[in-house]
Amino acid sequence: MNRLVSQKANLFDLTHSLRDSVLGALQDADLSFRPGGDTLNFSRLLLEQGEIQAAYTRLFQTSELKLDVTAPAGLDTVAELQAWFTGLDAEMWSALEVLSNDDLDRPIVRSGHAMPLGVTFYTYRESVFIFAAKASVYLRSLGHEVPTLVLSFVG
Repeated sequence: MNRLVSQKANLFDLTHSLRDSVLGALQDADLSFRPGGDTLNFSRLLLEQGEIQAAYTRLFQTSELKLDVTAPAGLDTVAELQAWFTGLDAEMWSALEVLSNDDLDRPIVRSGHAMPLGVTFYTYRESVFIFAAKASVYLRSLGHEVPTLVLSFVG
């Protein structure tokens, strides 16, 4: 068992609970909402986060990060998005479970800088925090209550 796997509840589950709490605050009609300007609609914001997660899962499998994943078509409801994320979580967990601590210490080159593969999990985690911060703005713009968990992490 590698060091990330041994901290599953604190790292993996808590990280994804942020996203899940955002999904739990949404209705299907909210997915088309755009706060204005050149922003994404809420659905696209969620799909983008899923694409990032899928790219990081592939990184854990191949040691190469390419942000070129495209979400599947037909994810038009909150329930469909939740089911997709459940699958993405399972795929990421499976990719992390098979890694050894030596694998986690192996350097990965990203944007000209080398960092241990295990550190890239924390980079992925930061993407979820950034997503949660964006989503809190969208929820406030919709007049929805921001979930307590999201408030505790990103205000």
